[in-house]
Amino acid sequence: MWNRHLSSRFPKESFFLFGPRQVGKSTILAETASLFRLDLLEPKLQLAYTKNPDRLLNEIESAYSQNLDSSKLTAIIDEIQKVPALLDIVQMCMSKYPKLRWILTGSSARKIRKNHANLLGGRALYRSLHPLTQGELESDFRLDLALSFGTLPKIYDIALRGNSETAIEYLRSYVITYLNEEIKAEAIVRNLQGFQNFLEVAAAQFSEQINFSELAKETQVSYASAREYYNILEDTFLGFFLLPYLKSKRKRMSHQPKFYFFDNGVTRALNSTLRNSINPIEKGRLFEQWVIQEIFRINLYESKDWKLLFWRTSHGAEVDLIIERGREIKCAIEIKFKTTLSPSDLSGISAFRESGFSKVPCFLVAPIESTQTLNGVEILPPLELLKKLKLSF
Repeated sequence: MWNRHLSSRFPKESFFLFGPRQVGKSTILAETASLFRLDLLEPKLQLAYTKNPDRLLNEIESAYSQNLDSSKLTAIIDEIQKVPALLDIVQMCMSKYPKLRWILTGSSARKIRKNHANLLGGRALYRSLHPLTQGELESDFRLDLALSFGTLPKIYDIALRGNSETAIEYLRSYVITYLNEEIKAEAIVRNLQGFQNFLEVAAAQFSEQINFSELAKETQVSYASAREYYNILEDTFLGFFLLPYLKSKRKRMSHQPKFYFFDNGVTRALNSTLRNSINPIEKGRLFEQWVIQEIFRINLYESKDWKLLFWRTSHGAEVDLIIERGREIKCAIEIKFKTTLSPSDLSGISAFRESGFSKVPCFLVAPIESTQTLNGVEILPPLELLKKLKLSF
């Protein structure tokens, strides 16, 4: 229904395509001509290939010998993390059939990394797919829907057509499926109840700095488990960290990071607030998370090589997002869900400039109709900010 940014940018070489469930990985590959396609979400196939990974080699040999049409020299395996042993077979096939391109999708890198599975030794590139962006939705974009229901393609389409009850049910189902299929079925954690407790608290604290010690006490898990559970969320593409800006990269790792979930609808499902009207505080946090999600996706899709950080002083002055490349800060961005801005909304940027960063471009993004200027700071609508970041940084 919507043109995805990656659809015209797939490499001609073999590549992994990772991303959360239901972002459209299978859909975007549906029209890709192939001589072999395997979906490991099917339980019978998953079991068969787990018992006999060599079956893949036999089937590729047969398919390749019967079809040498150059337009179909692609093999696709969906959810490769379900049977990591197949990656050894894929590497064998790469050596035997160098003209055959492989596309390997996955919704979790956890099992592959944990089992030290074969990542093909640099023979495959890496791509990732995420929920719909404002640019991909174009005229169908509605900020209220992105904040309330997120932008997973199927769920956003349902919400766009006014079926909010159905969208809510799908979002609830998403959370249950994640816990059952990604966590329980893969035995990623031993203490599933502890992980569920953690997930509820982590979702409530999205966009806030993480105090791992307090989190461990509140969820009744160990400090080590609390940190590991966040790594699980990252490995299963449910979100990403923002580290604080510090001159020493080593020190960044020791300071409290923030965590942003990959989709606002899933965040609200985890918080059991889908049926509630969004209060102003929650709306501001969801808007912040959505803006940072958009910039996170631009960074990946456009191969910008940005480091996304936040800036905060010991006195509490803060700038929501710092974009760094190499050792250079490219810009600083403050995020406000307000249509009428005052000088007090620039306090974080003012503190940032006074701390030795007066030459760094600073912006404030807000849900306004057109660009404004306040005390020398550009105040931009989200779409204008995203365009500027793509073109200028």
